[in-house]
Amino acid sequence: MTPENCSILETVYNMPEVKSCPIETTFRIIGKRWTVLIIREILRGHTQFNRFIENIDGITPKVLTERLRELEALGIIRRKIVSEYPVKIEYRLTDIGEGFEEVLLSAASFSMKYMPKVVFKDGKSRTPKMILD
Repeated sequence: MTPENCSILETVYNMPEVKSCPIETTFRIIGKRWTVLIIREILRGHTQFNRFIENIDGITPKVLTERLRELEALGIIRRKIVSEYPVKIEYRLTDIGEGFEEVLLSAASFSMKYMPKVVFKDGKSRTPKMILD
């Protein structure tokens, strides 16, 4: 293949600087069970532990704590103590974490377009633009 015929992915994989697959690197983070749902909840404005528990069916407090710590260690979220008594903690996305909004929107767009029977009650395909108009 000539350079002008290469896809962006192929170009990236042919770069001598590439150490590991960039797609795999992203999915190592968000592919871990519950992680993407935690990020989704923060993007929806839910920032407290109990809101995560309420809105993510099946997650346990122990696993939520583990995932929050992992995301914080990766620099994706930051933990902020809002009040000392009673203790109130909020989780916010960092600049790095905010980069996941585009990734999640792309994933949602794909499912809305190509898997509408799973996503929508009426089974009709939609795009985000159609929903916002």
